[in-house]
Order: sequence, then structure tokens, then C-alpha cells
Amino acid sequence: MNWRYNITAITIALFLLFGTGLCTPYKIYIFMGETCPVSRHYTLTLKELHTEYASEKLEFIGIFPNRLSTPATIAAFKEKYALPFTCIGDSTHTWVNRLGATITPEVVVADTSYTAIYRGRIDNTFADLGKRRRIVTAHDLADVLKTLRNEKPPAFRQTQAIGCIITSWQKTKE
Repeated sequence: MNWRYNITAITIALFLLFGTGLCTPYKIYIFMGETCPVSRHYTLTLKELHTEYASEKLEFIGIFPNRLSTPATIAAFKEKYALPFTCIGDSTHTWVNRLGATITPEVVVADTSYTAIYRGRIDNTFADLGKRRRIVTAHDLADVLKTLRNEKPPAFRQTQAIGCIITSWQKTKE
């Protein structure tokens, strides 16, 4: 194994475990893809949600599970869409497997022990791939964040995210 790879993995794991050092009882993990049109669509909504709800108790983290995502491509995406939260890669699917994500964009809101409070879509803009609703009637993530901000832990809830499938792969020998 490459020692640099191990140090990077450990650094990422420590960051996600301890975050920015603030006491954050809940983390909002947003699985995104640079090439996923649905992920790109939700960047404005995510910035608005971050502005309204991010606090010392609610921390947003963008996770890019594409094996082709690099720090440079992630940084370019973050800059292009002016994302105000930390964005990291997950080419080894450590966080995909830990949190059970299958789609980009998909959100997992979890407590400090990684117990999911919410898993699923951001809202119901998309009825299916390529089929956008004219009127958004369900704001799932905002509802969960509002409940948490009011210090009322919600019961676990799950919705079906619509977007690009997170594919797995077998690591080949070098």
C-alpha cells in the first residue's frame, strides 16, 4: 500500500470525525458528483440551506464519491458553484459505505455516532430522471434541518433520492 494514500485517508477520516473542531451534534453529508446534472441543479438550493441552517450544531459536508474525482476537480466544482461548505473526495467509498448513499445528490443527516436521522432527497423537484416538477411541494431536507435547529430530534425518515447512481468498482492490482 502507498503510505501517502494511507495518510490522506487518515486525514480525511479525522476531519470527518472531528470536523472543524466545533461541537456539531449533526452533520449534513451531501453526496454530489461534478458531472451529475441533478447535483449541479441543487447547488443553489444547498447554498441557501447552508446560509439558513449552518451553525455550530449543523455542519454541512459535500462528499464526491466518484473514483475520478480529484482534489482539483472538487475544488473547481466548489468554486464554480460557490459552495460555502467543505467538499472532499471519497474514491474509496468509505463514506458511501458508512452512510449507505447510493445516488448523487443524496443527503444523509447523521448524529455524532453516524446514526442517520434522515436519508434521501433534498426536495421533490424531480419526479424522475429528466422529469422536473413545475411546483416543488416537499422540502424534505429543509424540514429536517428546521426540526433540528429547534432542538427537536426527528424520528428517522427516508425518501428516495433521484439523480446519478453511485457506482462501485473493484480495485485492480497495480
